[in-house]
Amino acid sequence: MRIWMTGYAFGLAVLLGSSPLAFAQDSPDRTRLHRRAPLRIEVTPSGRLYRQCTDWYVIEHRATGDTIVPRMRCWWAVR
Repeated sequence: MRIWMTGYAFGLAVLLGSSPLAFAQDSPDRTRLHRRAPLRIEVTPSGRLYRQCTDWYVIEHRATGDTIVPRMRCWWAVR
């Protein structure tokens, strides 16, 4: 995978006419530009509604072995 990516960066650099080292090294400013804050959604229901939740644990059969994981289900309920 790494050899393919290096070849891709080199080929792209040759097509654009710049040095291959410019594409091989990522600058910290470039990675900072692509980071975004997580999307947050605010829900403000009327005064009569509240969020009711129930939770439980289930066993998932994975390649590394059985794992216990939490699950949760929520819904809006009227007071």
